[in-house]
Amino acid sequence: MNGLVKAIESRYHGEFMTVAIAGSVAVGKSTFANELAEKLKINVAVVSTDDFLFSNQFLQEHQLFDRKGFPETYDLDALTKLIAQFKSGNQLVRIPHYDQKIADIDHNVTRIVNKPDILIIEGVVALQLSIIDFKIYLDATIENIKRWYLTRTLELTEKAKHDPNSWRHQYAHMPVKEFTKLVMAVWENTNQVNLDKYISPSKSNADAIVYLNENHQVEKIEYV
Repeated sequence: MNGLVKAIESRYHGEFMTVAIAGSVAVGKSTFANELAEKLKINVAVVSTDDFLFSNQFLQEHQLFDRKGFPETYDLDALTKLIAQFKSGNQLVRIPHYDQKIADIDHNVTRIVNKPDILIIEGVVALQLSIIDFKIYLDATIENIKRWYLTRTLELTEKAKHDPNSWRHQYAHMPVKEFTKLVMAVWENTNQVNLDKYISPSKSNADAIVYLNENHQVEKIEYV
């Protein structure tokens, strides 16, 4: 991680800079982004591409809901505009808020982002943006990614057992074996397709590829 920090800081010349972090669902993008932000010695803000998903209503109206998470379900123009606003000198920018509990954009909440020295954008489509200064791709074996996805989903759904406001609550009382089968079917039919067709190919845009081991720890970093 220290080498990656130095590589980013060497490209920072006192002006606003963007860093993108992409990779598969469940590979650990959010955690990695926050860890990187803590290690950088300048002012950093982290934004998730999830905040730029179109609302569920929009996706349903445009027959896109079953492809949620694919590139066409994100408002990439709005995300590009956010970057452009900071580059043009705006000090404060409002962005939408994606609420993980309801799995939708919360129209009652907006986030105010103060212009940072470095803006980290993390998410499955982050490397598909054109105006990024430094691009990072997180990689791991598909076996580990699928295991992390299942483990995370089971844990979050268990936590939602007593929270009827969570979209996961409807699944919280399913038998584990039956729910596991459902979770992995979603993986194969949606997340694996997205990974193969869109996410993994964006690796070719990366300045650095970070390989994670089975414990989510950095194994090696390859600079492209």
